[in-house]
Amino acid sequence: MKQPAVFVVLLAALSATPAFAQSDLQPGFDKRLLQLAPAQDKAERCFLRRYDAAHLKARPKQRVEAIALCVNVERMAPEEKGEIVRYIYNFDFSAKLKGKPEIAKTAGECGFSHMPPEEQRRVSGKPIWCGIDCDGGGVTVESRKDGAELLVRLERIRVSSECGGGDDESKSFDITGGDDDKVFIIPRTSVEDYRAFVGK
Repeated sequence: MKQPAVFVVLLAALSATPAFAQSDLQPGFDKRLLQLAPAQDKAERCFLRRYDAAHLKARPKQRVEAIALCVNVERMAPEEKGEIVRYIYNFDFSAKLKGKPEIAKTAGECGFSHMPPEEQRRVSGKPIWCGIDCDGGGVTVESRKDGAELLVRLERIRVSSECGGGDDESKSFDITGGDDDKVFIIPRTSVEDYRAFVGK
């Protein structure tokens, strides 16, 4: 059956629309974040890498036996009329270190909920910063291979800590980028595999 010309034109236009395009992105939204996950409430993308014995033997200074990062999106609806919708990109970071039985964990936010146009132009070609509150450091991330893997660079990140102090704060410590723990290529995994790794 021959399709009407109008239908064919409409279908072609829809096919050409970017997968993550949408009309309610807040002014100043850091569009680099769309490389990590679509701006949709509860969208979630996870990455996990476990290093085998041969890899670790060849790199005796590497302390990270496994590393994972999961990005989850939160849609913040306007509280008052005239306010804009905001999409917050939160992240969970986890790592298994040599000599430590527990999985080290922390969480923070990637990118910015608002960035002036001039700042967006300045950082457009730079990695995305995912940071921890209270001067807890963080990592930079870059999406590669159409989202199939994440390039993560580590200088310092505080794990197993909370800003409020208390028992959790006393158990917190920093993971720093050592000789073989500065750059990680982490393949995408399912949310279920990530949760199994961190024990959720």
